[in-house]
Amino acid sequence: MSENNLFSGYLKELCAVARQGDAREESFYPALAGFLQAFADDAGHKHVRVTTLPKTTNAGNPDFRLWNGMNRIVGYVEAKKPSEERLDVIEESEQLKRYRATFPNLILTNFCEFRLYRDGELIQSVMAARPFALTSLRTATATEKAGELHGLLERFLDFSLPKAFTAESLAAELAKRTRFLRDVVGRQLVQEKDRPGVLAGFFEAFQTY
Repeated sequence: MSENNLFSGYLKELCAVARQGDAREESFYPALAGFLQAFADDAGHKHVRVTTLPKTTNAGNPDFRLWNGMNRIVGYVEAKKPSEERLDVIEESEQLKRYRATFPNLILTNFCEFRLYRDGELIQSVMAARPFALTSLRTATATEKAGELHGLLERFLDFSLPKAFTAESLAAELAKRTRFLRDVVGRQLVQEKDRPGVLAGFFEAFQTY
């Protein structure tokens, strides 16, 4: 299937959902999941599987995980509703900072614009369609920059972790997770200040012994 036909079909699906008039963010998930799976298959990445709302990670709950169905994670995708056009603001939110610090291969999208992050840094952004046309006009406009979006998704799917970490790279990866866990533990202890829970009990035991 040509990339233009693939992208056009995806936009038509989004438009059909938008025209219903009662769609939430999650209503658009099947269209994006199907598009990502079709793209992976068409691009020769037939080992890739797309999981919508995967199990919780140590950094939170991204909306999609792409993996081989067994033990290799390709990357994660975080989606925001199509009417959310301020991805610059979302990019600097606590949630996205946490995801960018934890996941070395990440896409942020509002179903129309796609941003690819590698090791926390934005490396490519493509506006594939206009959110206004989808959310306000509820029409499927022609795909913009299909070639660039194809390249972005190829870069995303081609990602792989090194087979072996050096001492320095392993320390850096562990440090990212340690900082995240420190913040999570700190917030939980504050919440348990008045009504101590399990975590507060562990903390008190460590202080005592």
